[in-house]
Amino acid sequence: MMTPFRRAVLPFGLAAALLCLPASAMSGQRSYAATHGAAPFVTQHLIPGSDIDLAQVDLTLPSARVVALTIDDGPDGHDPHILDILRAHGAKATFFYIGAKIPEHRDIARMVATSGNEVGSHTQTHPMTTDLKPAERESNLAQAEKALASVGVTATWFRPPYGDVDDALVALARHHGMATVLWTADSQDWKDTGPAIIRHRIVERLAPGAVVLMHSTKAATVAALPAILEEGERRGLRFVTMSDWDVAMRQSVTPELALLHPAPRRR
Repeated sequence: MMTPFRRAVLPFGLAAALLCLPASAMSGQRSYAATHGAAPFVTQHLIPGSDIDLAQVDLTLPSARVVALTIDDGPDGHDPHILDILRAHGAKATFFYIGAKIPEHRDIARMVATSGNEVGSHTQTHPMTTDLKPAERESNLAQAEKALASVGVTATWFRPPYGDVDDALVALARHHGMATVLWTADSQDWKDTGPAIIRHRIVERLAPGAVVLMHSTKAATVAALPAILEEGERRGLRFVTMSDWDVAMRQSVTPELALLHPAPRRR
């Protein structure tokens, strides 16, 4: 559950996260807490700053039976294998790349960028971005933008490292042409658990509209991926890019739910 004025829940534990609130919280700037495990399917958490109200999406419609598969922390040597797995299942994904890693894996990044999948920005150096001064934030996103451009990518999606994000960062990403996205289902593969546990964590949270978080840097994640895709197929779900997910959610907004959940007035 998302709580105002709190940093994202970090891999090294909630207690450590609460010891140091970001400067944005101290100044009244809203900060979002990313929830590891199962997270809410609400606009403010999942795609903060978006103009779509996910409360108006009818997830029972066939058009909503999609899952956005997102794969962070590349480019990485596992990416070609991931592409093979996706291709075998007719699935797509959005890879969130760290700009500083692109020079070392330029050929792989180009391969992914031209594969029919999607590449988004995961910053230049993977920092706790709300700790940075405004000029440092801008520089980090701008450097990543240049690195991605070097492999032919103009990113339209931004994944903040650790889910560490506030209103100012959402606005900065938008200035760079990117929507910010968190997740509803976290594999927690950064815990270095085995494929069976990773599979279980995702499969129990597979549902229409889900946004799944995985990392290409973990061999166990790659090993778990085929079984996750197979279970999604069995449930009649399609694995798509974030951009295709966004289209599907907008197509699934119904007048009935729009009446029940009118969009808030913009100030």
